[in-house]
Amino acid sequence: MGSVYGKKFDKIARMLRAEFPVGVPVSIQTVPKLKCDESGDSLYGVCLTSVNSRGTVKKFVIQICRGLSLDTAVDTLMHEWAHAIDHLEHGECGDRPHRDSWGKHYARIWRAHTGEK
Repeated sequence: MGSVYGKKFDKIARMLRAEFPVGVPVSIQTVPKLKCDESGDSLYGVCLTSVNSRGTVKKFVIQICRGLSLDTAVDTLMHEWAHAIDHLEHGECGDRPHRDSWGKHYARIWRAHTGEK
């Protein structure tokens, strides 16, 4: 079954899985609303991490807020996918979720999406 965002969104999800494999399962969900736990601000998306008792990542759940424009939903999916890759390769981000390593992953994903080299 496809997402509420349709074929283009689903195509991007397939591209991410094929070209940027994470190495653990990634579930993509659309949800009615997302809020930041600390500030209460509305969010477009979030990448949740499930770990086992030893602290090893078991899976990621990427949640995308419903009601976004298609372009915003696609950008948010790529943004959150970069967080998953960065977490596995460089560990938890602490208070710097958009550190340089995340930016490099996001840029690679963006270039693949747009066809840039």
